[in-house]
Amino acid sequence: MRRYGWVVEKCRRHLLVESVVDRGASAREFATWRQDVLRDRFTNSCSFASDKWSDCGRIQMWLMKERQIHTSGTCEAKQPTYYEILGVPENASRDEIKKAFRSLAKKYHPDANKNNPSAKKKFQQIREAYDTLQDSEKRAQYDSRSGGSTNVEYGADTAEEFGYGADRESEFRYGSGNAGGFRYSHNSNFSDSFQKIFSQIFEDEINQFASDIQVEVLLSFSEAARVCTKNISFDAYVPCDSCHGRGYPIDAKAIVCPTCRGMRKVTIPPFTATCSTCKGSGQVIKEHCMLCKGSGVVEGIKEIKVTIPAGVDSGDTIRVPEAGNAGGLRSRPGNLFINIKVADDPVFTRDGADVYIDTNISFTQAILGGKVDVPTLSGRTQVKIPKGVQPGKVVVLRGKGLPKHGFLVDHGDQYVRFRVNFPTAINERQRAILEELAKEEIQNESATSSEGNWWQHTFEKILTPRLMLECSLIMLILLFMHKILT
Repeated sequence: MRRYGWVVEKCRRHLLVESVVDRGASAREFATWRQDVLRDRFTNSCSFASDKWSDCGRIQMWLMKERQIHTSGTCEAKQPTYYEILGVPENASRDEIKKAFRSLAKKYHPDANKNNPSAKKKFQQIREAYDTLQDSEKRAQYDSRSGGSTNVEYGADTAEEFGYGADRESEFRYGSGNAGGFRYSHNSNFSDSFQKIFSQIFEDEINQFASDIQVEVLLSFSEAARVCTKNISFDAYVPCDSCHGRGYPIDAKAIVCPTCRGMRKVTIPPFTATCSTCKGSGQVIKEHCMLCKGSGVVEGIKEIKVTIPAGVDSGDTIRVPEAGNAGGLRSRPGNLFINIKVADDPVFTRDGADVYIDTNISFTQAILGGKVDVPTLSGRTQVKIPKGVQPGKVVVLRGKGLPKHGFLVDHGDQYVRFRVNFPTAINERQRAILEELAKEEIQNESATSSEGNWWQHTFEKILTPRLMLECSLIMLILLFMHKILT
């Protein structure tokens, strides 16, 4: 409880029942606890919300009892473990536990044993054992506790005064007798109530929600591109049909809450909080539904209809509030988290909100230009082909992509890439036309080449081998004559 942990620790330390407790001892223990709290109020720098101090003698608290608490002085024989109740070994698998439960439940179900009162109690034990062992977390906690647990026999009246009743039968047996010098130490429901009260006062972190559920939903590309509705079914805890989620039979009778004595609130000076046992109703029902064991929920299959927004992609998660496991009596339903997975599309390729597509055109369309029909997310549309378009050329269709996250009307773009198809088989007429076209292209290329390089052709014509030889002879004659004259 963070900064208020010292208060709860004080409560726990002073509320350990260690021997026969009478009225005077209870008063002395409470007075000591109150003094410690008042003293630590200043040393722990904790400011109380209430500035009105109540007289300890006027406190109406259920922990102060005139009657004495007696114990039998003997330990009861060891109770059968959950494994022994189901008849499975301690290393049994979940399948073995489920198989044993189904067999025993069919045998001891109250509907099949209407004339056998003990079958009802046996069925409750079987259900309790199965609910604990089939859950890996609860099973681990049970295994860790079972090694050091101690069975203690209390007086019946005293047990109810301290909050024990039918809901604690799985942990304790009640009896009568004198203490006989027997001593024990056990954290009772008495101190647990303090924990709950202080948790409410100091707004401690209490799990008030049932567990969440995660499911995966596969969408096609077209479903992800627009708003779609999906029916989803999954395993979950659902409200019990037998008791309609109440946790107790419909004809069950309510009694006065033993914790608050019908006052609906519990006061621990200087704090006042809603009673955690009856949740402020002042009454409790100790009878439990045999099917759900008082939890109000059972294992089942849940079906919901979910509207998935447009533009979702693989890896996105949609949260559906309170659509997970049913909450039962003490908590609200959990949330449902839907993990989206979008299948690949044979036509469109996605990159965020943008989509890409390849479209084929003929080589004559590539030369002459024209129009081509291409698919889009909203249907087919015509795209203009530029004249002389080259293979791989991309045309952008603005706003034809997927909706962008966080925007109501903004969309991505669609990119259309042209692929030119060249014919592999042609007839004689087409061949003749192509050959004629090829000749014209060669002539055009030659003419273009000649016009662009006339000086090179002129130089090549001048610098012939014969001209070079004649020039060489003339140079030799001139050199010879020059030598003679000089």
